[in-house]
Amino acid sequence: MPWFLDLQAAVARRLGGDPERALAWLAWLMGALYLGGHYALFRAVAGRPLPAALAALGALAVRNSLGGEFWGFDGLRSAATRTIMAGLTPLLLLLFLRWRERARFPVFFLLLGVLFNVHPVSAYHLAQATGLAHVRLAPRRLRAAGQVAIGAGLFVLGSLPYVARFFPLRDNVSAAADLALARAALDYRFPYLLYPIALPALLSVAFHASLLVCVWLWWRRRGRPSSAMSALEPVMVAAVALGLLGPALFQALGRWLDRPYVDIQQLRSLRLAYPILLCALALTYARLLDRGTWRARAAVVLLLLASLVSPASLIHAVSEERREAVKAHLGLGPAARAPAAPPADPGVPADPGVPADPGVVEELWRWARKETPPEALFLSDDFHFRLEAHRAITGSYKDGSFVFLAGSRPLAAWYRLMRETEACRSARSRACWFALGRRLGVDYVVVDPRLPAAGEPPPDFAETWARGGWSVWKRAGSVG
Repeated sequence: MPWFLDLQAAVARRLGGDPERALAWLAWLMGALYLGGHYALFRAVAGRPLPAALAALGALAVRNSLGGEFWGFDGLRSAATRTIMAGLTPLLLLLFLRWRERARFPVFFLLLGVLFNVHPVSAYHLAQATGLAHVRLAPRRLRAAGQVAIGAGLFVLGSLPYVARFFPLRDNVSAAADLALARAALDYRFPYLLYPIALPALLSVAFHASLLVCVWLWWRRRGRPSSAMSALEPVMVAAVALGLLGPALFQALGRWLDRPYVDIQQLRSLRLAYPILLCALALTYARLLDRGTWRARAAVVLLLLASLVSPASLIHAVSEERREAVKAHLGLGPAARAPAAPPADPGVPADPGVPADPGVVEELWRWARKETPPEALFLSDDFHFRLEAHRAITGSYKDGSFVFLAGSRPLAAWYRLMRETEACRSARSRACWFALGRRLGVDYVVVDPRLPAAGEPPPDFAETWARGGWSVWKRAGSVG
C-alpha cells in the first residue's frame, strides 16, 4: 500500500535513512498490536487473564493456510499491512460480538471499509464472514439481512479512498480473445489460489491446523458453553465456506463466460478460522486451570509448549532425505515421477531451476551496477537481478502478481512475454533468446547456463562480460 511505503520512508528518515532499520521498528509495533489484539479477544472470551495470555503466546506461532496465507507473527518477515490487519482482526471480532445486537451494527462495516485502505483482502473477507454470520445468528433474519445490505453500502463508502484511486487506473481489455488470454494468465500465475488445490498444500495446512482443530473439538465436547464462541463459530464456518466454495463459483463462471475470474482471492478467507480456533485454545486453558489438579496443570504446560512450536519447524526438523522419501511414498515427490531427460548440452543442469555458482551471479550483479547505465534495460527473467543489480529487466514470473493489479491488459501482455520466454527456455536456444531481446529493444541480454552456446554469435550483439557459463551481450546502438 502506498501509505505504508510513505510511513516506512518517514521512519527511515528519522533513523538515518536506513529503510531496513525502519521496517524493523515498524515490525516491533506490529508485533505489539498483534499480541495485544489477540490477548484482548481471548480475555473477553475466556474471562480470565492467564488463559488469555497463554493463548496469545500460542497465536504468535506461524501456521499456514491455503492461498499462500498464514496466521502468526514472524518478526521482520511479517512487517506488512496484512499483519496490521491480523492484529486488528481479533479486536474487530470482539467489536462484532458487542455490536451485532445493536441498531448501529451497520457502522461496523463502515469501519471495515476504512480498513480496506489498510489491507483490502483481509477487510472484505472479514466483512463477508461477519455479514453471513450476523444473518445466521439473528432471530429476525430479514431485518439482519437489511442491516448487512446497509453495511455493504457503508463498506463501499469507507473504502472509497483506495477504490477511487485504484480502480479507475486499471487498464482492462474488452476483446474476447484478450479476455480469454487474461484468464489463462490468472491460471498460469495464481494456481495456488484456484482449483484444483495441490495435495501437498492441503496436507500442509491440515498439519498446521491440526493442533488447534483438536483443541477446538475437545473443548466443544468437554468445555463449558460459551456465548462468545456461539457467535464466533458461525464466522469461522462462513469464512471456511466462502474460502472453499467461492473459488469454485468464480472459476466456473469465468470458464463459462470465457472471461477473467471476478475474484481470485477468496481462498485466502480460510485464514480467518485461526483466531477463532485460538479462542478455543484460551477456553481450554481456562477449563484445565479450573480443575486445579497436577494432571491438568501438566496438560496446560504441554499444550502451551506444543502451541508455541511452529508446525513448519517440526516439518523441517526431519531430514530432507526422509521428507523426500515420504513425499515419494505419497506420490508427491520427484522420486515418484519419471526421471528427467538428460541435458542436450553437457555441463548444463537438467533441471532449469538449478542456480549457477552464487559467487558468479553476485559478481554479475556487481558488474551490472558498476559498468552499465542506470537506465539500461536487460533481457532477463530473474526477479533477483532487478533487486540486486538495480537495473530494469524485461519481466519475470513474479511480476505477474504486480501487473495483475494494473489490469487485464498489462496482465495479458505479461503472459505473452512469459510464453515467449518459456518457449526459448524449452528450445534451449540462444538464437531465440537474442531474437526476443532484439524485438523487445533491450540494451543488454543476460545469457545463463540454461541456454547452451551453439552456432555463431549474433552480429548485432557484442559480449561484454562472461564468467562460469554466464555472459552479458550488449546490443549495437544501445545506451551506454
